[in-house]
Amino acid sequence: MILPGLELSHAQDRVIPDVVYKTYYEYPAPPGKGFEDALKEVIPSSAKVGVESSLSLALKNVAPGDVTVIDLVDEARVVKSDYEVGRIAYAAQVCDEGLKKIFELSKPEAMELTFFSEAGRHMMGKVVMEVPGLNLLVSKFLGAVWPKNLSAQPHSVPGLFDLLEEGGPQVTIIAAQADGYSAELERTFFIGSVPEEAKTPFKVMEEARALAYDLVKPGVRAEDVDRAVLKVLQDAGYGDCILHRTGHGFGITGHEPPWIALGSDAVLEKNMVISIEPGIYIQGLGGFRHSDTVLVTDNGCQSLTNGPVGLEDLILPV
Repeated sequence: MILPGLELSHAQDRVIPDVVYKTYYEYPAPPGKGFEDALKEVIPSSAKVGVESSLSLALKNVAPGDVTVIDLVDEARVVKSDYEVGRIAYAAQVCDEGLKKIFELSKPEAMELTFFSEAGRHMMGKVVMEVPGLNLLVSKFLGAVWPKNLSAQPHSVPGLFDLLEEGGPQVTIIAAQADGYSAELERTFFIGSVPEEAKTPFKVMEEARALAYDLVKPGVRAEDVDRAVLKVLQDAGYGDCILHRTGHGFGITGHEPPWIALGSDAVLEKNMVISIEPGIYIQGLGGFRHSDTVLVTDNGCQSLTNGPVGLEDLILPV
């Protein structure tokens, strides 16, 4: 194992197999003591060396041997163990609590700062009390609402002092990385009333989402799921209002393979964990998206997150 010297004692405490350690100085290092030098001492120039596609070009260029880009780590992680499924299921429960807090706080004139602070604190409080030996460096919690005027821009960021207003659509984003494993839960909701022009896109989004749940099962190509789900949106006249794929994987990060998307070569397997989140985004009206963390099971799929789905249950009182 090649690692920085400052990590040696940590590795010796935590690494299970017997390994030989080779350490190096952090960057910048004295001549002969850096990462590149350690690599060359351990790896012969004749070796075949695999590097992840996410590795920086600078590090790839200093790797000794015959370098091949191959994502072996992603492939090893894409199907979760039962233990990992349990960890993700717990993160999903944390998201459920975050959504409840968001709905409790959502009312006209509610400030974004309140959502960011109170929902995040609520989720963190649950994890701190329930997870022995919690690693805070891999525990992050986000609870926010994209208000009507921003809900059609899913990668925008609300200002801390932005206020909610009656109506909608408003879209929650609840994300939890609980002691190293991640989940998310998102809902489109309304405050007080639903604009007439919002009812049809909400219904179409529900139909696309329901189809995804019907299609996701072992042996199905992820690309085929996305194609069928997007066709529902396109056939309803919302082809120009699609911004993203049907879903993505979860694990130790919130976005990782498998990609439920056109162009993906993934075939779904039991114990993969994905999102199902088809969306419609109409400028001037808003965004329509539910997202759940979903486990691929023996013969179908099961949502690990739980929140209201139907329109009537997503109209909050003023």
